[in-house]
Amino acid sequence: MTESDNSEAEIHEPAAFGQQLMLAREKAGMTLEEAARALNLKQEIVEAIEDSALDRLPPVTFVQGYVRSYAKLLGLPEENILREFEEEVPHERESELQPRPPSPDGANSQSPLIKLTTGLIIVIALVVLLYALYSYLSERTEHIEQASHADSENTVTGLAPEAPDMAPEADIVEEEILSVEVEPLPEPKPDVDEETPAESVAEPVVPATEPLPEIEVADEVVEAISDEKPTVAVEEIMPVVEPKPITGGDEMNLSAEEESWAEIVDANEIRLFYGMIRPGRTLNLVGQAPFDVFLGNAPAVSLSMNSIAIDMTKYIRSNNIAQFKISVEEGRVRFH
Repeated sequence: MTESDNSEAEIHEPAAFGQQLMLAREKAGMTLEEAARALNLKQEIVEAIEDSALDRLPPVTFVQGYVRSYAKLLGLPEENILREFEEEVPHERESELQPRPPSPDGANSQSPLIKLTTGLIIVIALVVLLYALYSYLSERTEHIEQASHADSENTVTGLAPEAPDMAPEADIVEEEILSVEVEPLPEPKPDVDEETPAESVAEPVVPATEPLPEIEVADEVVEAISDEKPTVAVEEIMPVVEPKPITGGDEMNLSAEEESWAEIVDANEIRLFYGMIRPGRTLNLVGQAPFDVFLGNAPAVSLSMNSIAIDMTKYIRSNNIAQFKISVEEGRVRFH
């Protein structure tokens, strides 16, 4: 038997998939480098395939593709070569198809510990959500109650409280004048003059007759004061009727895009406004600066003083209430 007959016998004998590929390559007169270039693989990988050295090859999934391409390049039956390859690595395929074993400590998605932890996280999240919702509703309810309370007090607010004090002052002035004029009456000078000698009688006659016109003048003054009393009382009461006393030359303008409430007090402790500001309504208030300003739903309120716009953003609290004292000096806004 010749060497060619021996080589043909070796090809037909069962052999490893790598050996069959190597014999077919040599028979085709192709070098290892040429085969690697044709397969677009590294020469070391092609050499490991021919040696059936699985430990030098990438994962089985990639090697299957390499073996199929190599068999197709050499004209060998692809399925037969792949079957022989799979017979040499059956444990590799089985290990890939087996489900992932559970961890030794039992910490997986079906573990009671994992289920309990997940349940606690969900419960905590629900509690936080409910608390946030409750806080929001409570704050909104408190704001509505304050606004309605301010609206009801606005209907009760009327004239300034200083009005009743004016009339008693006029009475006190009248009483003082009367007491001063009546004091000369109890003088007993005429009785003493009768016991003196005749020469001295002529001297006290003149002062004795002088008090008479003084008493008459006092009566006239009393009558004149009593006649003028209603006029004085009316003059004192008339300014009290004014609902918005002008006590200074500073002007404040307020308007609101939404329903809001406000309290404005000037430097003379006169309340210029207290109540609700309806949307679209503009308030023009005149008083003495600085003004004490207290606003509800402050983000919806626009404020200006002496034609200068006021930026009160940093004084607005988290509950939309703002409180500050303000004036304009030399064209500049000043917060006190």
